[in-house]
Amino acid sequence: RAAAPGRPGLSSQSSRFGRGSTDAAPAIRGRNALGTEAIEVLTGHGGKVLTVKTAWHGDRLLSGGADRTVRLWDLAGSGGKCLNTMEGHLGWVTQAHYWGPHTVVSASTDRSIALWDARVGNSPLFVLRYHLSPISDLLVGSRTEFLMVSAGMDGAVATWDFRAVSGTGGRDPTAAHAITSQQAGPGGVSAQTRTVRDPIATMNHCQEGRGVRRSGAVLLSKGAGLHERSVMSAGVDNKLAEWDIMSGRLLGEQQTGHTDAVSCLSTFAESDGLIRSSRDKSSNMGGVLTCSWDGTVRMKTLQLKNL
Repeated sequence: RAAAPGRPGLSSQSSRFGRGSTDAAPAIRGRNALGTEAIEVLTGHGGKVLTVKTAWHGDRLLSGGADRTVRLWDLAGSGGKCLNTMEGHLGWVTQAHYWGPHTVVSASTDRSIALWDARVGNSPLFVLRYHLSPISDLLVGSRTEFLMVSAGMDGAVATWDFRAVSGTGGRDPTAAHAITSQQAGPGGVSAQTRTVRDPIATMNHCQEGRGVRRSGAVLLSKGAGLHERSVMSAGVDNKLAEWDIMSGRLLGEQQTGHTDAVSCLSTFAESDGLIRSSRDKSSNMGGVLTCSWDGTVRMKTLQLKNL
């Protein structure tokens, strides 16, 4: 239905709840009309915005989009000003994450992962290339964790170590590079950009995907209790797999129970209180939430079969 006049993107249904519905009006007034007006509107992308992520301190926002850029926004003092535009990807930017004080990590349909210095951003400092298809997910840990896991639509999963990539021995990857303006070359990649092609471990979620350039999106989530350094993956084969991210060894797997592709994957710990206690202690180690194109959301306890 057409948007309400003078309010782009606000449907006539939203307007009815805001003004015409007597049942909803008292609740809306009691909540000070929360959600009816945007606090800030950030404009600047030249196309669809595909991902957003806030920094840990909440003062910065990262966004990536179909215009092949990563943008850094100030949410604190300037009212949503774009502080930096990072250009270098050749495809849509589908993932953007903060890691460390100044490091931004992004992934793209161009099959690459880029590491940027948020203070410069003219071109990436490092480009990681391993996947044969667009990057479908990226799992970046906290500021003190040096391991990152990527997944591609080729079924491949890879572990990267920021220390090995940058040679900084545990410091912020941007610390190894002087903060100087870089002149981008063809394709937006500077001559100073270093390409890394060797992850520290590799896995394959879809075994039938070996040698196939596209086998469907693989989603990632942090392991939830079986092993400290593990990752869960789910894909179009409707299997959940857990991997040792250091060695690439398959630790266990089970079926999701869905009848269509998994569209979202999240893990939780036993301490989160989402599952009831059980006499079977082997199942009280956390669980997995999945949603699917089949219209269902499923919660399962982690009872993976060790191989």
